Amino acid sequence: MSYLTVGELDLCWHVRSMCACNQLRRATRRITQLYEAVMAAGGLKVTQLPILVGLGSSGDLSVTTLAEALSLDRTTLTRNLRVLEERGLVHTYEHDDDARVRMVSLTLEGSRVLSGALERWERVQLEVEEQFGRDRLQALYDELDELYGTVSV
Repeated sequence: MSYLTVGELDLCWHVRSMCACNQLRRATRRITQLYEAVMAAGGLKVTQLPILVGLGSSGDLSVTTLAEALSLDRTTLTRNLRVLEERGLVHTYEHDDDARVRMVSLTLEGSRVLSGALERWERVQLEVEEQFGRDRLQALYDELDELYGTVSV
């Protein structure tokens, strides 16, 4: 039994079917499950992969620069870096010229783990592209980029 008005019930149905946040989170959960299953074989979480990729492709970065590049807040990134550092995949240190700046580098072990993760990523990415369609996926990326740039907080 519902205690909502007819108007509120109608709005509930509208939220269920048309809420951008709900729809994006639903799709994200499904895709995340797929990538998580593949990344787990190398002991990585899908949320850790972009951090390693960022360091692998750019070299040593400050925590602030890496957080901005990944669109993460520093606190979230720092928590993830702590886990990666405990595993010996990254190393954090003070910047030579400014001790207030924390730098992050990929370790040799981190490079090894990233190499295996990239192989697994290629396989799952190809699977997604084949199932959804490469052109459709690119169009989705373009639309999501547009949405990201349009919506402000």
